[in-house]
Amino acid sequence: MQTALAAAKTGARSLYIDTEGSFRPERMEEMAKARGWDPRELLERVVYVRSDSSSEQIEAIRRMDSRSATSESRLVVVDTLTRNFSLELPGRSNLSSRQAALNVHLSEMARDSYLSGRAYVLTNRVTFGATRDVGIGGKTVEQLVHESLMLQREEGKVVATRIPTGERASAQMGAAGVD
Repeated sequence: MQTALAAAKTGARSLYIDTEGSFRPERMEEMAKARGWDPRELLERVVYVRSDSSSEQIEAIRRMDSRSATSESRLVVVDTLTRNFSLELPGRSNLSSRQAALNVHLSEMARDSYLSGRAYVLTNRVTFGATRDVGIGGKTVEQLVHESLMLQREEGKVVATRIPTGERASAQMGAAGVD
C-alpha cells in the first residue's frame, strides 16, 4: 500500500491486485495523512481489484490495457502473488502444475513490464521450516524477480533487507530502516 501511495504522489496510476482480502482504503488514508498528503487525491489514482482465483489474478493483468481505469497504470502491486495458486493447486502432488501456472503468470508480467515500462511489486509468502526459510514459488519466482526484499518490523520501524539473488530470506545483507 505504501508503494501505491508513493506512486500516486508522483501522479502515477496504480493497479492493486489483492488476493488476501487485506486491502483497506481507510488504512491508505491513514498512511497518506501521516505524511501530510491529501488522501482523496491519491486514492483516486489507485485502482483496486479483488482476486479470489488464479484465473481472476491472471485476467487482471491480461486485460489491464483494455480497461480505461487501468490502462494508464505505471505500477502494479500483486498482494500476494502465490496465494491463489497455492489454494487451487495444493501439496506436492500439484507442484509441477502450480509452478507451471505461476511461471506463465510471471512471464506475462515480465513481458508487460518490459513492453509498457510498468513497475511490478509482488508480495509473497515465506514458510518457516526447522532448517531454513523457503519463499513459496521457489525457483520459479526467483528466476523472474529482479529484486527481493524482506520486510520486518523492529522497534516501531520497518526494516527492509535486500535478499541477494539465489539466496533465501534468512540471508542478512544491506539492511536499511524505513519509516
